Amino acid sequence: MTPRAAEAPPVLVVTRRMIRKNRSIDYVAELHLELLIRLKLLPVMVPVVPGTVARLAQYARGMRGLVLVEGEDIEPERYAAKPVNREHLEDTHPERDEIEIRLVRLALKRSIPILGICRGSEIVNVTCGGTLFVDVQHDNRSALPHIDYDNYDTYRHSLSIVPGTPLARWYSDPTIRVNSYHHQGIRRLAPRLRSMAQAEDGLIEAFYDPRARFLVGLQFHPERMLEEHPGNLRVWQAFSAAVRKSA
Repeated sequence: MTPRAAEAPPVLVVTRRMIRKNRSIDYVAELHLELLIRLKLLPVMVPVVPGTVARLAQYARGMRGLVLVEGEDIEPERYAAKPVNREHLEDTHPERDEIEIRLVRLALKRSIPILGICRGSEIVNVTCGGTLFVDVQHDNRSALPHIDYDNYDTYRHSLSIVPGTPLARWYSDPTIRVNSYHHQGIRRLAPRLRSMAQAEDGLIEAFYDPRARFLVGLQFHPERMLEEHPGNLRVWQAFSAAVRKSA
C-alpha cells in the first residue's frame, strides 16, 4: 500500500467582502490560496459574516498558522487616530477588524506563526498596540506615492532593509523594489515589534517580532512579484517552515 501523505497544517485566512449584483461575496485572492497549497499548507477561509465571532474558538482549535491579507481601511477607533483625519478614511469593515484582532490575539497566545500582508500588517501592528496613518500622503505629508492607480500592478518604489533582520536574510540585498497598493500605513510601531525595512519617506514597510516563533508584517505583496526576486518566495517559505515546525 502507498504510505499516506502527511496532512497539511491548517492555515486560517480571513476573507474579504465585495458586492456583486446586490449580493455580498466573501473571497480570498487566488494568489494567496495557490501559494499556500503549493507550500503544502491547508488554507481555511474564515468568512466575515454575522455569527463568525461566536465560532472563532472552533476555527482556532485547528489553527496552525494565520495569514492576514489586503482589504478595507481599519477603523480609526482601533488605534486612537485624531478625529480630524477621518476625512481621508475610505471604506471600513468593523466586523472584519473584530474577527482578525481576535484571531491575532489567539495566535499570539498560542505562539502560532502569523504573516500579515498589506492591511494584514496594519491589523497586526494595531492589535499589538501600534498606531496608523489614516492616509500616508496627507498625515505623513509624504511626496512618495504609495499607490498608483494608472500603473496599478507595475508601480514600484524602493525599500531600505535593516541589516541583521529576517528580511535581510531572505532578500540578501540592502535595497529592494516593491509594489505598493495602500494609502494607510504604520505611524507608530508596536513596542514588541522591530522594523525590517523603510521606504524613502521613512514609512516602516516591514517588521517582525524577534521573540516570536514567526510574526512578520509586510506592507507590500511578495506573492505578486515572485518572478522579480527570490526573496519574495523565501518569505512564504519561511512562514511555511514555521507552521510545520509549530504543528
